[in-house]
Amino acid sequence: EIPPLTLAVLRYLIATAVLVPIAMARGGLMRLPRPLPVAPLVWMGLTGIAILTVGFNYGLVYGSASQGALVYALGPAAVAVAAVVGLGEALATRRIAGILLSVAGAALVVASGEVDRTAPRPLLGALCMLAGVVAWAYYTVIAKRLADADQVVVIAWVSIIGTAMLLPFAAGELLQSPTPRPSLEGWLGMLFLGALASAVAYVVYSRVLRELDVSLVGAYFTLDPIVGVATAVVFLGEVLRGWQVVGGLIALLGMWLAASSPTSRP
Repeated sequence: EIPPLTLAVLRYLIATAVLVPIAMARGGLMRLPRPLPVAPLVWMGLTGIAILTVGFNYGLVYGSASQGALVYALGPAAVAVAAVVGLGEALATRRIAGILLSVAGAALVVASGEVDRTAPRPLLGALCMLAGVVAWAYYTVIAKRLADADQVVVIAWVSIIGTAMLLPFAAGELLQSPTPRPSLEGWLGMLFLGALASAVAYVVYSRVLRELDVSLVGAYFTLDPIVGVATAVVFLGEVLRGWQVVGGLIALLGMWLAASSPTSRP
């Protein structure tokens, strides 16, 4: 119902509208460390909003949903590599095994579902989704370094910066396509994406980075396809397949292994 770049801008405009008043009430820029972390905020806006969202949306335009979910299941491994390279985290053998097991379980959950044939350019779709996964891993490393700051204020500025980066491209998209006319369901979905899946989820994610190793946070990415399948069963009446149950259990076992391994810091 809405072109991908326009959807991205509307999503983060809503997130910005939710976060900025709260951030201002909490003290705004005064809540950020000194000197102001301008460069990290710009990189977070570029990787965690602009590249991630464009890659994710176009991954679904050119590839199937099942293919996109399989590529996105590489998130835990990408974040773990970023944690080692960017933060010097030491991964215990148990955590490495847990991450690999959780990725395998998530892949099995997605691969066991119904085949989606709506993929006009699957290779391009996979590359777009992979770009989003890599961008999110990089974003996570930067966000970890700012984890001690006020996360509402941090994410409010990241949302403003990311939205500003997307605006010119969305404007060009609207000039080349008919004016979108979303249904009520479309507007409600966009409100959910902006207020909950962006504003609230980004703040919670950043807050969790204060408490946990980055590699462990990444392991919880494997909950995405499990929650997606469970939601489809409950709300869309889809049939849960046996191998999907097996894959979900494998992913949960992998997350338990990752979570129970020694951390790289006290």
